[in-house]
Amino acid sequence: PPLKPDLSFFVLTRQPVDICPFCDSDADWPEDIVVVYLKGTVKYVQDGTPVKVEGILKVGTKVDKETGFVSRLRIVDAGVSRLR
Repeated sequence: PPLKPDLSFFVLTRQPVDICPFCDSDADWPEDIVVVYLKGTVKYVQDGTPVKVEGILKVGTKVDKETGFVSRLRIVDAGVSRLR
């Protein structure tokens, strides 16, 4: 679950995961993980809910200055909508 009800980012994977980027090492993360940075904030959507994400794909290792989270793939300026 998120740290607060309004999200400015989330992680996207093919299958839902039960781990937190702030609690476990990146060795525990699936290979297909992408960090999604939203244009604004959205309300939390229950894990496992299919979503459509549109934005700009950024490739390369980056450390988020605010959270310390390390990503290799990111979608920035993203919009998200539920598929169900």
